[in-house]
Amino acid sequence: MLLRLCHERGLKCLSTPFGEEGLELAEKYMPEAIILDIKLPGIDGWAVLETLKGNPKTRHIPVHMMSVDEPSMEAFIKGAVGYLKKPISKTDLDAAFHKLVGVFSKEVKNLLVVEDDNNLRKSIIKLIGNGDVCPEEAANGAETIRALKAKTFDCMILDLGLPDMTGFELLKMLESMEDITMPPVIVYTRRDLTREEDAKLREYAETIIIKGVKSEERLLDEASLFLHRVVSNLPESKRKMITNLHDTDVMFKDKTVLVVDDDMRNVFALSKVLEEKGMRILKAENGQKALDVLKGTPDVDLVLMDIMMPVMDGYETIKRIRDQETFRKLPVIALTAKAMKEDKARCISAGASDYLPKPVDVNRLSSMMRVWLYR
Repeated sequence: MLLRLCHERGLKCLSTPFGEEGLELAEKYMPEAIILDIKLPGIDGWAVLETLKGNPKTRHIPVHMMSVDEPSMEAFIKGAVGYLKKPISKTDLDAAFHKLVGVFSKEVKNLLVVEDDNNLRKSIIKLIGNGDVCPEEAANGAETIRALKAKTFDCMILDLGLPDMTGFELLKMLESMEDITMPPVIVYTRRDLTREEDAKLREYAETIIIKGVKSEERLLDEASLFLHRVVSNLPESKRKMITNLHDTDVMFKDKTVLVVDDDMRNVFALSKVLEEKGMRILKAENGQKALDVLKGTPDVDLVLMDIMMPVMDGYETIKRIRDQETFRKLPVIALTAKAMKEDKARCISAGASDYLPKPVDVNRLSSMMRVWLYR
């Protein structure tokens, strides 16, 4: 049915049931848009999406996901423009095609920068603005609401400290307004969020596409992702900022990773993959030993945490890590053989930064590590 609908619209179409081949076709032919199923043989749709969005050559291509599973905000946060739940009607597919065509045919994207500091607001616009982006400014919450009512934006950059209301109060108001189209939101703070602020962002992430960044490089990277900008068309200095972020040889080299797992086969397999990326590996066979390692080596950059372990399980270990101020922002990726939605929720509630089901997909792990090492 997908092929027929493509042809009815005069579109050329490539198709494959395999994620690996899909990635090859995407890089070879650079399609205008991609419709991606999640349940694929070999690498799944999540891994394909993360690989597409992690590749500067393909990250601008709009991707519409589909699956028998319930719609997930994770798809939108990772850069998808839409999500269809199977079985899919012709009306649903028509809407998906309309959205995809709208994205790839829109030559100039609308960006809203919400920041009360005039100098910083101008510097953000200078960083992101170019011929294919039309930026608008808002210095407070009231101006933001007026702007969103007047126009549809493709992305919004938000400062949390506004003069008339907090960024969180603004998000709460926008969430309840039916007369606006809420764009993806990038919270730009240039500092670490407090535990309370981080918890609030996680709450809004259930209903709003939202990401937090604190560096110029990440801000440019995430804004370019949501604006579907072709990286090769950016000025050289900005192009280098993005490509350097996605150069795994550079970003992983000499980073220290603590692998916590009671199954030495898993530890060996993960260690081998990470060492090939130039990373330094520390190991612990249970939660208590992981805490001991962190106490003696506080400069760990990232933790891969198995959940089901003797002595102290992953949930308790993550909670104890988060109780220490030194490690409050340490990226911790939970690994578990259980793949139910409630398992992920429990991991995040315990304090995990992110979650991956076992067996671990190396491509997804690399994409996830890249995100958390360079927020």
